Amino acid sequence: MKTRLGATTTTLILAACLLGNSSPAQAGDITVFLAQPMPSELWTRGFGAALAANLLGIVTIEGEAARLPGSASDLSMTTFTLSGLISPPIGSLVPYGGLGFGFYRQAFADGSDTNVLTALILGVKLKIGSALVIKGEFRNLNLPTDAPIRMDNRYSVGAGIQF
Repeated sequence: MKTRLGATTTTLILAACLLGNSSPAQAGDITVFLAQPMPSELWTRGFGAALAANLLGIVTIEGEAARLPGSASDLSMTTFTLSGLISPPIGSLVPYGGLGFGFYRQAFADGSDTNVLTALILGVKLKIGSALVIKGEFRNLNLPTDAPIRMDNRYSVGAGIQF
């Protein structure tokens, strides 16, 4: 019985030392951003927000919503995208890339259109301290060929907090 208690105690002490020496991993972040859709003659600067969760250190799942006004006052587009990203950290810099799938709603003078979209996503996050994150991103958007108003790409910059 004395040996069993000693082995259990040793295991608990070893586990506490290992856990105590590891740095806490960031589970994710929430960011807000400004976006510039292209072609720029059809769209003006928009905004949005994203919630990202990191899994296994190099995989990120992200949900995003964006509102993009058109150059005409009666035109706008709202997008909702769920993305899977590869995001290997390199110190405080986290480059990422992946694919997104979601839907959009375009509103214009004659009505509206709702359909699906896909996106190729490339970006980088800079983690500052234990709470702040800054990001820059490029999205190649793939709307259906019959979408009423074309949008090819979107560039964005944003900031948020890590948790």
